Amino acid sequence: MRLMVSVITLSLTFFGQAVDRIALVRRVVVLLALMLSVGPLLASQSAAQDDVGLPMHPKAIPSSIVRQSGEGEGTQWVKVHFKISAPYQQVVKFYREKVGRGAQISQIDSGKLLNTLILLSRDPADQFNVNISSELGRKVTEVELSRNFVRP
Repeated sequence: MRLMVSVITLSLTFFGQAVDRIALVRRVVVLLALMLSVGPLLASQSAAQDDVGLPMHPKAIPSSIVRQSGEGEGTQWVKVHFKISAPYQQVVKFYREKVGRGAQISQIDSGKLLNTLILLSRDPADQFNVNISSELGRKVTEVELSRNFVRP
C-alpha cells in the first residue's frame, strides 16, 4: 500500500510539473505573438512622428500602413497613409487636438463621403497636411499624413 501511495504521489508531482511547463510555454508564445503584432505598429508610429511630425492614431491598423517619401526641386516630402478602426468624428477630433489652433481646417460632406483636410505650417518652409476621409456610416476611417519641407 505504501509503494502505491508513493507512486501516485510521484506521478502527480511529475504531471503537475509538466502541466506547469506547458502553461509557461503557452504564456511565452502568447507574449511573443503580442510583441510581434504590436512591435511594427509602435515602430511605424514613431516613424510617422519623426518623419511627418504628427503621431499616428492609436487605433491605426498595422497592416494598412504605407509610407512614401521623395524629393525634387529643393524640397522633400514624406507621406504616411493608413486606416483606423475608429469613427470619423473621433479621428477628426484626435488630429484637431494634435495640430492646435494655428491650423486651417476644411470639411466636406457629400452625403456619402466625409472628408476633412487640416493644413498646418509652423514655418513657411515646413508644411503639414492631414487628410481624413470615410464613407458615411463606416467604422473604418482613412488618414493620410504628409509633410513638405525645403531641404537645408
